[in-house]
Amino acid sequence: MIRQLTLDIKLRDDATFENYIGTAGDELQQKFTGPFDWIYVWGYPGSGRSHLLQACCHHYEASIYLAGLRGHKVDVLDGLESMNLICIDDIDEILGQARWEEALFHLMNAVKDQGKRIILSSVRQASALPVKLSDLRSRIISAASIETADLNDEQKLQALTQRAHNRGFRLGEEVGRFILSRCSRDMRQLLDLLYRLELETLRQGKAVTIPFVKQILG
Repeated sequence: MIRQLTLDIKLRDDATFENYIGTAGDELQQKFTGPFDWIYVWGYPGSGRSHLLQACCHHYEASIYLAGLRGHKVDVLDGLESMNLICIDDIDEILGQARWEEALFHLMNAVKDQGKRIILSSVRQASALPVKLSDLRSRIISAASIETADLNDEQKLQALTQRAHNRGFRLGEEVGRFILSRCSRDMRQLLDLLYRLELETLRQGKAVTIPFVKQILG
């Protein structure tokens, strides 16, 4: 069961370990076999951090995925230690704010005391985080660290064709290479385009070809 709380964050159904391209997915799963209460995942935007955190929530029962905490009340973290797994994405958004840092510090302690796990995610390595609370900094730095690597073009092509297959349509290699040559290399933007292609191929009843992609790109 996945608890959503008031944030009501919908997990992407294709964010699974099987769909993840790269070694970080295997590294993360291996951490779950060790004595790690705190895990820290970091990497550049588009390198698959959110994918991995959501994959964990799909895989493990009684888990919760939180993102976009900026703008929400700090008490959203209250009582989360009752969950088996807490995944908090983009913690950069709340660091440097005293109340958030104190709440995160207490949550990490409670997670450890109850033998549960928490996974934090950020765009930078732990030692470079703008943490003001020294005790919180030491806990994040001591967490098991995993870096998500930016994919090369061949890996991005593999990821796109695999996602398309899982979504029920075919993305040929030639079309995939055309997309990579004409669009941003950012994986989030590429996946957004793939979603648009899926909707349009269903709406128009057409196969995904280069002319079709050109039409969608405008």
